[in-house]
Amino acid sequence: MPRPFAPKLWRLHHGDDDAELTLQRELDLHPTVAMLLVQRGITDPAAAHRFLYPSLDHMHDPFLLPDAEVACERLKTAINNKEKILVHGDYDGDGVTSAALWTRCLRALGANVDVFVPHRGRDGYDMRSPFIERAKQEGVSLIVTTDCGIQRINEVEMAREAGIDVIITDHHTPNASGALPKAVAVVNPHRADSKYPFADLAGVGVAFKLCEALTRHLGISVSAFRRGYMDLAAIGTVTDVMPLIDENRILVKFGLEALQTTRKPGLRALADVSGYADKAIDSHGVAFAMGPRLNSASRIDETQHALDLLLTKDESEARALAQRLDQFNLERRTVQERIFQEAMQQVTTMDLESTRCVVVAGEGWSGSVVGIVASKIVERTCRPCVVIALDGEGSGRGSARSIAAFNVFQAIDACGPLLREYGGHAHAAGLSIKAGNVSAFAEQMNDIACSRLSEEDCVPTLMASAEIPITDVSAKLLDQISMLRPFGNANPEPQFISKGVRIVDIKRMGQDGKHLKLILKAEGVNPLDTVDAPWWNRGELADVLDREMSMDLCYRPQFNHFNGRRSIQFLLEDIRPADW
Repeated sequence: MPRPFAPKLWRLHHGDDDAELTLQRELDLHPTVAMLLVQRGITDPAAAHRFLYPSLDHMHDPFLLPDAEVACERLKTAINNKEKILVHGDYDGDGVTSAALWTRCLRALGANVDVFVPHRGRDGYDMRSPFIERAKQEGVSLIVTTDCGIQRINEVEMAREAGIDVIITDHHTPNASGALPKAVAVVNPHRADSKYPFADLAGVGVAFKLCEALTRHLGISVSAFRRGYMDLAAIGTVTDVMPLIDENRILVKFGLEALQTTRKPGLRALADVSGYADKAIDSHGVAFAMGPRLNSASRIDETQHALDLLLTKDESEARALAQRLDQFNLERRTVQERIFQEAMQQVTTMDLESTRCVVVAGEGWSGSVVGIVASKIVERTCRPCVVIALDGEGSGRGSARSIAAFNVFQAIDACGPLLREYGGHAHAAGLSIKAGNVSAFAEQMNDIACSRLSEEDCVPTLMASAEIPITDVSAKLLDQISMLRPFGNANPEPQFISKGVRIVDIKRMGQDGKHLKLILKAEGVNPLDTVDAPWWNRGELADVLDREMSMDLCYRPQFNHFNGRRSIQFLLEDIRPADW
């Protein structure tokens, strides 16, 4: 069969029969659910029970966060004395939700608080000296950063000299030297001296936990606080692609439930324009519908529009802002596609046999979407990628995305002398660079990648949970698998392999036939003995597939809800001829 796309390597996760049998016996689990838990490293029945039945009681003590007590005492003083507090957020979904959470919470506690979220182009990432000047002029005595600040040593010192205290709440990696800003408090679970049990909170997760600590410190009901802010915590955690394990799993599970009945007009309007007016919002809906619209404000226009949406109490304003974000998202997709095509033209000239890290740069590219483009190039090449937008005046701003086997922040840190500034974590990072240094930077990044990545690391791989007969897929099985939700980073939706499945019919779907839908023979799965199998962005395969072909499938079985009916469908990840 002709394949107009690169073949992927199919692999099965390793199992442990004894551990699986123990979980089945101790917790009365379906064998497949027991297997999926073991594949996630959960072999102890008590740990499995905590995973399957998350509880708010399993949340960690927020006062274990470094400097949490000091931060709460300083905030209490500021609230009681009506000091002017200024919250500094970031322009992405995590930064905006955390800024909204801080602002809403502090206002509810009676604080005199204002909030700032930067413009991508005009202000740049993180706290800068013009912001400190503004704070000084406005009589601010306390700055609270959220989802930023951990690297801003000079700016914090500038604030100190101006008589302004700073509380940093961040989740990004501290400076490689270990030096921390001399703030009143630096609340970051990635600090080397942190005793917090779970380091991988999003920026909004750190904000949520410190605000919870503040609530406790002031003697106010924690349960009321959680009900009021867990929806924002869930959105920021999912949009920042944090691992949905441990405390993040709890925040997102209960946050999604809170989102269904949220009283925030902006979140209801955002759900409506995202296509979730009449259906439940899951982590996929946040990641691929609500999150992109929230992020589009800073990519196309002003971040402030997204923040206003999350803060408004007015229904009509919320609807207008949500519709504006929806339009921004359409514009973002157009810009993104143009840059992606231009970037891929550069990639096609590279020898990918010797290139382990892809670095592309171009003028006329919007720095607001280069992160998304980098992610798409990683998907195409299975290599870490840095996309740099050059401004034509000797400067560039770039975003990096990576594969699981490569810590891109460490690599960029090693290239520090070639950069103006940078920040991020293992899988994603941002940087600014002189245009004249791009070539040397690309060469050094590739040298580092070649030394750390094997050829096998750069082969696109699909990890399937198990090979099963297609007839084993049932509503009962899917109901059991749903116990593992919410799915996301570090807790992926299970994929299965089924072999020798016959194609009954082939259809194109979507605008310009962009998507493919196969109708497959599947005895016993439903009364028709067939199942729909959509494959997004693979419409061109309709021209090379034939009815009655027998195929091996890698897919995710799901329920499709339509017109009040529930049916099973297979979301295809890859196919190959049965005689492959």
